[in-house]
Amino acid sequence: MNVTITTMTKTTAMAKTRMNLALHHLFAACRFAARIRGVERDHTGQPFGAFWGEILHHALGVATLTAASLESYANEMYFEGSILAEALPLPAAAEIADLVDREPVLRKYAVALAVRAGKRLDFGAGPVQNADALIKLRNAVVHFRPEWFGEQQAHDKLSRLLQHRFQASIFLPNEALFPRSWASASFALWAVQSCMTFMQHFYAQVGLPCPIDQFEDQISKLLNAP
Repeated sequence: MNVTITTMTKTTAMAKTRMNLALHHLFAACRFAARIRGVERDHTGQPFGAFWGEILHHALGVATLTAASLESYANEMYFEGSILAEALPLPAAAEIADLVDREPVLRKYAVALAVRAGKRLDFGAGPVQNADALIKLRNAVVHFRPEWFGEQQAHDKLSRLLQHRFQASIFLPNEALFPRSWASASFALWAVQSCMTFMQHFYAQVGLPCPIDQFEDQISKLLNAP
């Protein structure tokens, strides 16, 4: 007698999800900014102390994350093809994405604006200047070199660039902004707002909806969390 044995194979379907971090970088920066405000509030009127370390740690997070958000949004608009799709054939858009991959962040936005809208990014505009200052601060803390390595001139230059953009730390009122006094609640708010206003300025120039506009209420709640 012939017996036929049928085996059942279980097939598991795997679905890929697209993960974008640009918005989450900004959300995380908002959480850190709220914490800085809370620490400053709790220690107002006190002399400089160990608590300032927490302010610095969260301020470093704000500086790196807001700049990372700008860079992530730039990368997303190239490698998802959304901003160049109507301006160029797919192979041309892919080629441009490869060419600008290692370019500075604002250069990526400048190229996208030129290709999509035929405009030049105005580096003298307030939102662009603030974004540039934020990115330079991020670079300075990520690639930090102490003053005694001959960096005092570079520190002074960055301090002048940041001057009048936000208020220095209330716990270090007599120091130049860089390398320590920049870490403040005022800085954190400026950094988040600079990221947002640059994005809104850029997309207004391109003539497309800004991807962060729909999250403004959520960003406000995170910034103002107790």
